[in-house]
Amino acid sequence: MSSFLTGRTITVANELIHTLLRNGTSRFSFSQACQLSTRQDPRLLKALSNPTQFQLALLSTETAKAYPSVNGTNQTVVSEEPKEGFFKRLFKRKNWLDDTRLRLRMSSCYLYESVADCIDYNEFFTYFNMPNTFNTWFLITELHVWMLLVRAMAEGPEKDAAGRFMRNCIVETMWNDVTTRAKQLVAHNPSSVRPQIQLLSEQFQATLLAYDEGINGDDKALAGALWRRFFSGRCDDYEHLELLVKYVRQQMEMLDKTDRYNFAIKPTVKWVPLIEKPGV
Repeated sequence: MSSFLTGRTITVANELIHTLLRNGTSRFSFSQACQLSTRQDPRLLKALSNPTQFQLALLSTETAKAYPSVNGTNQTVVSEEPKEGFFKRLFKRKNWLDDTRLRLRMSSCYLYESVADCIDYNEFFTYFNMPNTFNTWFLITELHVWMLLVRAMAEGPEKDAAGRFMRNCIVETMWNDVTTRAKQLVAHNPSSVRPQIQLLSEQFQATLLAYDEGINGDDKALAGALWRRFFSGRCDDYEHLELLVKYVRQQMEMLDKTDRYNFAIKPTVKWVPLIEKPGV
């Protein structure tokens, strides 16, 4: 390539190529490189008189983020903002780069885990004579998740508010867990999972309305909602229903007393046991 360049033109062209090698981020066509480079120094026209040879040098690297302008003793660097990568654009679109949103999302996962990992499901199965099935597991999980959603909305129900964002994150985490468990149960027939999840989703939406109405009313209203959904209208022992109403009221009181820090920032939710054990 040197045979085509003479004197000062060789120095200028070499500086341009070295700059391309150092600062390349994305490919430019030869015509774009010529246009941008000669705009800075018309003498590069002569340096670029052989397009084939110079384009080979350009294609061996990625394009420049900065182009030096040579004008005697002064040298000016014109910089362009670095282009954002795919993951950074994705994180910005999802608001994952927002520290506040990221903390709330993590807190929502911890809150759901406090249900899935800390609730004594066997205690519910045994005391209420409920079968140990996926549907029963979901009914117990659904009840506790609803209580978390009520508390989350106290942090702000408006659009883009912390409470509403946490509510959505808790529900999203729950469905991810439900879908994973369901697929494990029917590994031989995964196509049957989707319609079942769709049915549970519709029931879940209706349950939220029923439980909301119950908690805002008296114990009779709450008992009616629990009898219809949790017990599926089949509860012969009304002491069981009375205990569950008391249990829900206690849990809601506990959540109401949990401040914002211990709920939304660093969750430390301690669920009240279904059966009070002596000495505890």
